[in-house]
Amino acid sequence: MWNGWDRRGCCREGWGYGGWGHGHHHHLRGNLRIAVLQALSEKPMHGYALAQELAKTYERPVSASLVYPMLQELLDRKYVSVEEKDGRKVYSVTPEGLAFLQQNKEVLEDLRTGRERARRAGGYDFVRSLTAIRDMVFANEDYVNEEKMKKIQEILSEARRKVASVVFEQAEEK
Repeated sequence: MWNGWDRRGCCREGWGYGGWGHGHHHHLRGNLRIAVLQALSEKPMHGYALAQELAKTYERPVSASLVYPMLQELLDRKYVSVEEKDGRKVYSVTPEGLAFLQQNKEVLEDLRTGRERARRAGGYDFVRSLTAIRDMVFANEDYVNEEKMKKIQEILSEARRKVASVVFEQAEEK
């Protein structure tokens, strides 16, 4: 069983399985909160720029349906402030937000570690390939009987063996 959740209920690798806005949504918020505060601590931004920055930093799509409610939550908690500039709301981290970020250095480090591991493993495209297989099977479970599931498991076992041979072949070359 996968146990990638830390003691605060945050996914150790980022935002849960399948990227932003998918998977275990209630666990996503803790890590997203930290990522948003970290990005805003580097420079004030409006929501769209923030979504783009997060997408660039974490190499995965970012939905406004996650970013804007999170900004509102952070405003409510007084972790960010907002100022109108050129007709846009620009968000900045408050001293309370910086203190919260400091208290959660471990989560921030987990995000950085997860991001680096994801980059080494092929980034979001690698994860998307794996989740596409899982999603296809689960979305079509009415058509996947026991016999088909056995074939799928055999295919995945063969793929796992092939991947292991590539991984360990490279390890022997070093």
